[in-house]
Amino acid sequence: MKVISNQLNVSFNYLKIDQDFDFYVVATSDKYIPSGSKCLDGLKEFKAESLAFENGKTLYVMTRKGCSSRMKLANHLNNDKLFVRNTFAKEIEGYVLFRLFLYSLNNFNSEKISFNNLTGKFYIFNPKWMKKNRSSFIGLGINVDSDMNLIVESATFSKYSLFKNNAKLKDYPKYTFANKNNALKRVFSFEDEDEIYIKKGIYNKKAEIPFLTLAKNDLKECKAYYVYKILSLLADKYKEYFDVSFKCVDSVMSIGVEKDKMFMNYALTEFMAKQLNFVNLANGAEYEGEFQSLIEKIADFAGIQFLISSSIACDKNNIVLIHNKEYYQQNDYPDIYKKFDRSSVIQCVTVEDSVEKIIDDNQAIIDTIIKETVIKNDILNTRKISLDNWSEYKFKTDWIFGKEKDGKHYFLVIHPDGKFDLFSKVNDFSSLPSDILNACSDYLTDNKGKEKTVIADDIGNINVISRTNKFPLPSEKLFEQEFVSRSKQSREQYLSGVVDINLYNDDGVVYYSVGLKGNGMNTKIVRAPHLYRVDVIDGENIMTKILSTLSAYFVKYKSFTVLPYPIKYLNEYILMDNV
Repeated sequence: MKVISNQLNVSFNYLKIDQDFDFYVVATSDKYIPSGSKCLDGLKEFKAESLAFENGKTLYVMTRKGCSSRMKLANHLNNDKLFVRNTFAKEIEGYVLFRLFLYSLNNFNSEKISFNNLTGKFYIFNPKWMKKNRSSFIGLGINVDSDMNLIVESATFSKYSLFKNNAKLKDYPKYTFANKNNALKRVFSFEDEDEIYIKKGIYNKKAEIPFLTLAKNDLKECKAYYVYKILSLLADKYKEYFDVSFKCVDSVMSIGVEKDKMFMNYALTEFMAKQLNFVNLANGAEYEGEFQSLIEKIADFAGIQFLISSSIACDKNNIVLIHNKEYYQQNDYPDIYKKFDRSSVIQCVTVEDSVEKIIDDNQAIIDTIIKETVIKNDILNTRKISLDNWSEYKFKTDWIFGKEKDGKHYFLVIHPDGKFDLFSKVNDFSSLPSDILNACSDYLTDNKGKEKTVIADDIGNINVISRTNKFPLPSEKLFEQEFVSRSKQSREQYLSGVVDINLYNDDGVVYYSVGLKGNGMNTKIVRAPHLYRVDVIDGENIMTKILSTLSAYFVKYKSFTVLPYPIKYLNEYILMDNV
C-alpha cells in the first residue's frame, strides 16, 4: 500500500528560473551574520522577492530579474563583515531554493490568511487563531528541511506587555500588525507595548493547532490541510519554474492491537502490593483541595491503604504534588524536584499539567501515574518487567536498549523471563560485561550527541532508531468530504499511515510510524506521527520482532508509544542518574 508522506519531489526548471530571477549570497567570516534577522525587514526596501538563511553564516536573496544588483545590495547592507556575490539557481541547494519560493508567498494575501516572513522563518496567520482579548495568537510555521520534508509547526506570539520581567526579553524580535490584512512586521522602536508581540508562549498556556481533526466544522482547521494548501499555492504560482508533489512510501505492515488493559491489570497488582505515601510540596495549604482530590482519585481507585506525610518515605511508593519545571524557572524558585532522594520511589504529579485532569476523572492520567510508579519500583527494587508478561513474547535472546546522555552510555538488558539488568559507563576506555554491549557503546561513542536509540540482541544484531522529519499525510480527498467516517474502510481510504502502527520500506530503508489506534479513534490527532528510521549497524533488521512492544498506551497519554516500551524504563533510569 502506498502512503503519502510530507517529503517533496521537486524538479526545478533552472533555465527558466535564472531568466526571471536574480540570486545573491550574503555571507560572513564570523560565526554568524550580525543581527541577521534584522536583514529581513531592511531587505524589503531593497525589493527582495524573498530571502532565506541556509545557516547563521549564509543568507540567500531572490529578486525579480533586473530589479537590483550586487553593488546595490552591498551598499544597502553597509557592513564590512558581509560579503555579497551573485549566484545561479543550480548552484543553490535544492531545499534553500525551494525555501526562497516558499517564503516569497510573503507577498501574497488572501481574505482570511496572511503570510509572513519573520526572523528567517515563514508563518501563516489566520484571524481565528487570535485570542478574543488579543493577548496572544498562533502562527503556523511552514518550512522545508535539507531532506525536502515540508515541516509545519505551531508557534505562540504573545503581547510583550504580559511578561513581568521584560528585561530578559529585550533582545527578542518584536512584531506588530501592519495593516488590515493581518500581515506582521518587525519593529525596532515602539511606544505602545500593548500592540507589540514576541514569539513566546504565555505561562502555562500552550497553544496548538492539531495535525488533523475529523470534526465536520473543523476539518480544515488543522496542519495537514494547510500543508496541502501551501503546496497548491506554490504549484499554481510557480508552475513555470518547478514541478512539486508529495512523495509516497510503501507500507508493508500495520498493527492496530493495543495491550493497555493487560498492562493495567499487571500494574494494579504491583501497585497494591506496596503502601502509598502522599506528600504535598506545592505551596502547602494553597493547593490542599487539589491534593485531597489526588488522594481520593488514586487511592480510592486502587483500593489501597495510604499515609499522608510531609516528607518522602524511603520504604513506600510516594505520590508527590509539585509544580512543573516551568513554574520554578519563571518564578526563579529553586526546583525541589532536583533535591529528591533518587533511591526512593517518587511519582510526581504537577499542579499545572495533571491535577485538573485527575479531578475531572481522567482515567488515562490516573492509569499513567500508577504505571509510572510501578516502573520506578521495578528499576529500584525488583529489576523485573512488572507491566507485562515478557516471557509470552517467547524471545530466545536477551534484548538490549541503549542511549547516550551527556557523554554517558546507558543500557537496559532484558532477559527472556522479563528480568533485567541496568548498566552505565562514561565515554572512556572501560568495558561492559559483554562484547555486544561494548559494540553498542562504541556506536554511541562515534555518534555522541546525536539523538539515537540502539536496539540489539545478544547474538550480534544491532539496529539504530532515529526520529526523522518525515510524517504520513491523510489523503487530500479527505478535505473534500461532507462527513468523515472513522470506519475501517474510511481509515484505509483517507488515513493510511496516520493511524495505527505502520512499517515502511522506502527504497530499501526501513521506517515505522506510530499513530492513534484506528479502532475507536478520536476526532483529533494533535501531533503528526513522525517516521522513525531503522538502520542496521550489524547483522539484520530486528525491528519487526519487537514492533508489538509499541502497542502500549502507558508511555504517551492516549497514544501508542513511539519507541519500544522498554525505552521508558531506560529513560526513567537515565533521569534518576541526571537530576
